[in-house]
Amino acid sequence: MGVAALVVSATLIVSGCGRASESVGQLRAQAASVCARAIDAGARIKPPAVPAGTATFLRRGSDVLDTEVAQFRTLRPPNEHAGAYSAAVEALRREAAILTATVRDLDRGADPLPAIKTLQHRLAPVEADGDDAWRTLDVPACVSR
Repeated sequence: MGVAALVVSATLIVSGCGRASESVGQLRAQAASVCARAIDAGARIKPPAVPAGTATFLRRGSDVLDTEVAQFRTLRPPNEHAGAYSAAVEALRREAAILTATVRDLDRGADPLPAIKTLQHRLAPVEADGDDAWRTLDVPACVSR
């Protein structure tokens, strides 16, 4: 299982912070940049050589995902794109929660092989939701990474 799948793995609260909404072009460029940085960071994480290294591997992927979510929280979409953007970031938040739960299970002694299979099964529909939202926003850099 590649780390990119995990990373693609933050509830966005569009709050009135006094900042003007970015244009959709700016939002797309900024989101693509956030995704590119996450992909690069995830690609530097070496897969475990043995099953016992799975928790550490996933924890590092979780750190990348948490950073990505935090960066997305700083962006403010134009009002007409707020719903799709919120859905995209919410999917990432859900992925993070699933990943954190898997790491917690592994830390408690779960067998890594079934845990990874379960993780893949749980992430698939959430990743699909996120991909749909990124497609709606026309940010291909954030789709299926």
